[in-house]
Amino acid sequence: MMEPCCNCDCTKNVVRLNKVSSCPICRGNFAQPSVPNTFTTGAIWRNPATETIVVTLLNKTDASKTVTVSVLDWQNCAQEEMPKDAFLCGESQPSLFDGTSTPLTFTIPAKKLLVVNATPQNAWQPVDPCYEVLVTLPNDPIIPTNIFLPNDPITPGDPCIINTWGINNLGIPQEGNTVLHRQFQRTIFI
Repeated sequence: MMEPCCNCDCTKNVVRLNKVSSCPICRGNFAQPSVPNTFTTGAIWRNPATETIVVTLLNKTDASKTVTVSVLDWQNCAQEEMPKDAFLCGESQPSLFDGTSTPLTFTIPAKKLLVVNATPQNAWQPVDPCYEVLVTLPNDPIIPTNIFLPNDPITPGDPCIINTWGINNLGIPQEGNTVLHRQFQRTIFI
């Protein structure tokens, strides 16, 4: 007979969170920790010909996903948000903007593509033309450990695929300003 879980009342389907834990948890426990869900490109040195920063977000799931896109201008110490335009399936989303530069939060329908274009305000200024793209995706739950790999928690794939390019006025990606999905880094804000 199995002992009851420390975190819930179940008596079956018990797995250990990790090898050193003496306290089992239940598969049905909904109070599971979340994987950090904010991704960053880090500071990118903008190619002098880059006039627009394009961020693509493909919702590959069967459900709508809410994302937040921030493009920060690191040319000064204020790290100001760049103005943005958004396009869902190629159609402009003008109702999202009120003339201020703020992070963009948008719910992407299932199996749809959102494209965000950010415009550097002082592209001509050579002082410190760095920028950063931050994308916040929905939380991914951590599933208790895999019984075959006890030290390896099972985490689901990312619900959205994100990429970014710096493009010139002809729409050509500029060298050094491309960051593909697996090159984004998870960040933890404390």
